[in-house]
Amino acid sequence: MMKVIKKLYSKYFQKSRSFLLPTLGIKKNTAYPSINSYLCWEDVYSLTDYKLILTYYIQDDDKWNSYLLNILMNNQMFNEYHEIDGERLAISFDLHECKEDFEHVVFGRYSKLSKFNKGRIRDFYGYNSPEWAYLESFLFPEKYIPLYSRLLDVDSAHILHTGELCDKPNIDKETLKLKPNVKHDDVNPLDVEQGKDYQANSDAY
Repeated sequence: MMKVIKKLYSKYFQKSRSFLLPTLGIKKNTAYPSINSYLCWEDVYSLTDYKLILTYYIQDDDKWNSYLLNILMNNQMFNEYHEIDGERLAISFDLHECKEDFEHVVFGRYSKLSKFNKGRIRDFYGYNSPEWAYLESFLFPEKYIPLYSRLLDVDSAHILHTGELCDKPNIDKETLKLKPNVKHDDVNPLDVEQGKDYQANSDAY
């Protein structure tokens, strides 16, 4: 049964995580979820570089190494990764292929996202999840204007004027401010080929 919105979601949430992370095609329920996501990286990437940056804890085990190589670095949008310190690394993905959607997120035009990426967001969170209940209202606001008008106690015309039901990204919070340490932008093609069967047949990731 689909969840129903009963109150407004008032806390800030990372717009890069909710609206762009699903673009990568990585499963939400993974043994190695990212710590956070960002639209920029201070002194490394600006908004005009169209990069999605994910941070991860470094794990000292073979499964993590396989996940890093076969799922993250083998992703078609993988750009490079940097070791930040002894505990964390940051991986960047190049979103030039969907730069219009990237710009829509930056400017808070979530309802303008492509049909393809709206579908990816739905599949990532799941149709019956509490996250999708809110995200659907942000992606298809016209269906939810009467509900938000009542919850906000404002006239529907005011909501129609703004056209969106979710706030714009807070660029300061969407900027990674840790300094990069070691940079890696190369992948051993042989290792990737050997890992493709592992990726296709693994239920853990």
